[in-house]
Amino acid sequence: MKKAQIIHNPTAGNAAHSKEEIIELIENEGFTTKYVSTDDKDWESFSKNEMNVIFLAGGDGTIRKLASSLIEKKMCHLHIPIYLLPMGTANNIATSIGIFKKLNTASSKKEDEIQKFTCGKLKGINDENFFLEGAGFGVFPELIRQMKDTGKDDETSDEKLKRTLKVLLEIVKNYKAQKANIKADGLKIKGTFLLVELMNIKYIGPNLEFAPNANVGDDFLDLVLIPEEKRKAFVEYVESLINGTSKFQDIGNFIKVLRVQKLKIKWKGSKLHVDDILIEDYDGKKIRMEMNSKTLEFFTNSPVYKEILKDKLEA
Repeated sequence: MKKAQIIHNPTAGNAAHSKEEIIELIENEGFTTKYVSTDDKDWESFSKNEMNVIFLAGGDGTIRKLASSLIEKKMCHLHIPIYLLPMGTANNIATSIGIFKKLNTASSKKEDEIQKFTCGKLKGINDENFFLEGAGFGVFPELIRQMKDTGKDDETSDEKLKRTLKVLLEIVKNYKAQKANIKADGLKIKGTFLLVELMNIKYIGPNLEFAPNANVGDDFLDLVLIPEEKRKAFVEYVESLINGTSKFQDIGNFIKVLRVQKLKIKWKGSKLHVDDILIEDYDGKKIRMEMNSKTLEFFTNSPVYKEILKDKLEA
């Protein structure tokens, strides 16, 4: 039998998933299991010799925790494949690599498919040297700040996403745009922006598809820019998401996207984010971002998902 290491964030999303349920689902698929909760102090004590695969049950933040641990343990080169059980609020990584889309297709293949996921690399920020989703400046660091320690215990993921959009709307209306100096693959860009993001995946924040052509397996990142003069169109877009009419909105009306490999940036403001981590003491010095040699491997299509994620597919 294959040995599976379960890594579970019991507080992800609305926490509607117990240790016992997850272990039972995975063992029913023919795995022997070891379980750790990210709430445990020693959750990173898992050994590379005790697993053939990893089951990660949590959201985007939990994936970052695992990636950080694998990088620190120098285990990325072992290419231990990860079954991702998306149980967070946004689940932007799972959506970007197409887990739900593939499982919902009638012609879904019976064999496993694995997606290589290349991390981004940072220089110039203390304590943070990589990213999975993206890093950037402007309205999203402010959104992370305002969403900290808010919400209700009985709030569903959909309710939290809608509340997040409403908070974002007010931020976009009132945020003071900041100056940025950017050098992207030799191209110099200067301007005043509401948002500057270097994205590795398609989605950001409350499921906003700002980099629709992003590919986590290539050697490119997507530089997403929203200049100050596009505030009105940005506001209208967020309003359309809240009202459920976003399919009629073209993000090209307010967003510019450039595919890049390397970027240098200086930003006038004091806040930035790296994935879901808020940094509030940015000193204005130059930051460098590029692709990393570190990779993760996720199952994007597998018969194992069919049973384990049945409730999400039927929702």
